Amino acid sequence: MLFVIAPVALVLSPFIVAVAALADLATDRSRMARGRISAMAINYLVLEWIGLLTAFGLWIATGFGLATQRGWSQAAHARIQRWWGHSLFTAAQRWLRLRIQVEGRAALEGGQAILAAHHASFIDALLPSELLHQNPHARTRHVLKRELSWDPCLGIFGHRRPNHFIDRHPKSSATELTKLELLAATSDPDETLVIFPEGTFRSAVEPNRIMAKLALSDPDRARRLDLDNTLPPRPGGLLALMRGAPEADVIFVGHVGFEPFGTGREIFANIPFQNPVTSRMWRVPRSIFGEDPAEQLIEIDRHWQAMDDWIGVQSRK
Repeated sequence: MLFVIAPVALVLSPFIVAVAALADLATDRSRMARGRISAMAINYLVLEWIGLLTAFGLWIATGFGLATQRGWSQAAHARIQRWWGHSLFTAAQRWLRLRIQVEGRAALEGGQAILAAHHASFIDALLPSELLHQNPHARTRHVLKRELSWDPCLGIFGHRRPNHFIDRHPKSSATELTKLELLAATSDPDETLVIFPEGTFRSAVEPNRIMAKLALSDPDRARRLDLDNTLPPRPGGLLALMRGAPEADVIFVGHVGFEPFGTGREIFANIPFQNPVTSRMWRVPRSIFGEDPAEQLIEIDRHWQAMDDWIGVQSRK
């Protein structure tokens, strides 16, 4: 379907964008939301189309998939995956007026790390890849929700590369955690493991119900977490990555500015971005966490609370 839709959308793009722009001029010319979203959607389809053509070429080049796991093939797939994510982020900057200010870029330096990022909208899922894109030699392994594998490029390249599409409601959580531990254990010393510990964004759930549930299952965590802007991190996945990569530091990534873009309706209502997105990163040496999982979780919660407090301060500015 994508092979057919993308070229047709590209050919018709002047007409599509013109119609959308005329509708904007008749309703809300200050934002031009329909025109921006139409251009962004066409840009996305074209990137998907290019990615699939490249994936098909790499499939042939690897002997119809027989040599996909060879070093040169993995390097090629990693470059395309990085290019695709960066190009999509650049499209959001161009059409949606996304601007970003980053504090603490030095946190990305220093060898292997587990990057634990706050998740507030569909768009911020691209943020870790974009931050890491600044280093042309950076390689990543991502923990993604299984639903994202329906995206053609993300599904193909995500499965050919060592990533894991996690089932958020598995029959056996132990099986999923074992896979995450293996993902980390087989990573190279220069790879970054990316995870969104919250599992979803705050606007997609009822935070009070989640905190009430936490108070029943883990009263100590509920008492030490006073979160107004984030969800409590699900500890299983992050701790599994830490077990698999016992030398990896942990990089925490918080941000402010993506919150109004949690649903399709909100995206349309708030396009374009009015203010720059502000992101802050900091790196915690692995030695700080200790060896006991209970102590590690306390330290994770301490930094997550610091992130939540920072988001609160930034939101009030």
